[in-house]
Amino acid sequence: MKCKFSDTIRVDYKGYMEPILLTGCQHVAQQIGCKTRSKYIRYAVIMALIRDGYPLDKMSKKFKKFYDKYQGLKQGPVVK
Repeated sequence: MKCKFSDTIRVDYKGYMEPILLTGCQHVAQQIGCKTRSKYIRYAVIMALIRDGYPLDKMSKKFKKFYDKYQGLKQGPVVK
């Protein structure tokens, strides 16, 4: 897999998941005051990558605030 080290723009990426998961994301996003389901999913993916040990902080300073906020997350992989 080729890594593109750009964090300046977001790209439209087609992904698939069960409707019940999307409904859950929408519900929780509304409860916690997240503006959109997409933003909630983005934050969830960032947290999962941090927890799994992916070096986002080495690739971009943009994600430093997430490392500061979620220091205690390093519990091992979300998916095995």
